[in-house]
Amino acid sequence: MDFTIDIASPAEQVFALIADLPNYSRWLSPSSLYGATTQVSDTPVTLGATYVDGKQATLHGCVTEFRPPFAIAFHQEARLLLSRLTIDIRYRLEPLGAHTRVYRTTTPRLSGVLALLQPMIVRPIRKENLRTLAMMKQYLEQEGCM
Repeated sequence: MDFTIDIASPAEQVFALIADLPNYSRWLSPSSLYGATTQVSDTPVTLGATYVDGKQATLHGCVTEFRPPFAIAFHQEARLLLSRLTIDIRYRLEPLGAHTRVYRTTTPRLSGVLALLQPMIVRPIRKENLRTLAMMKQYLEQEGCM
């Protein structure tokens, strides 16, 4: 799943917001899929930092790419009874002067019993990606947000 949004904020600020895992609650409200990001191992976040995410399923995550202010990626995994859900999320930031084009690629993989429910699971994941980017844009474009 590929998503793109333009944000009226420099790439450094966009990257800093995405990498600030302990403070997602400042800009990303809970939803049916997202509750909070907790247990962040390193502050500030760097390559290899771990965290816990999710609401319906507890996702254990790790920062797998960290190239400020151009790219950051995460690998998340939930092991459920007879199933596993893995999600890879990668942001690529393209500086456009005072604006930034944000590319977000999300790759969910379901195995076991969850694979049978893929259409019902992927649809809310797509919606959550769109919501996350919209909230990021709204927060960063507010006057004095950071």
